[in-house]
Amino acid sequence: TPVPSGRPTYSTMVDCCKGAYGGQVTGKCFSMLPSPPTISPTQDIGSALDVYYPDYTLAWPEGYCINTFPMPSGRPTYSTMLACCK
Repeated sequence: TPVPSGRPTYSTMVDCCKGAYGGQVTGKCFSMLPSPPTISPTQDIGSALDVYYPDYTLAWPEGYCINTFPMPSGRPTYSTMLACCK
């Protein structure tokens, strides 16, 4: 089957899951692999990350930065909350 025009292509299913579904909270893409990877060490949803990123779920006037796992793909990251907020 031809690939739809403009769609990215990946050499492996793992690369596709990382590139197209990296921020997927459910992990569905990775669960469909023949031998699904495990996360080691495991990190609980809602636990703190070592970086901060903007929370785009809020309107800009109410927005702030968070460090909650999992971080959505494509977000800029900052080493401190202050640096993120600037």
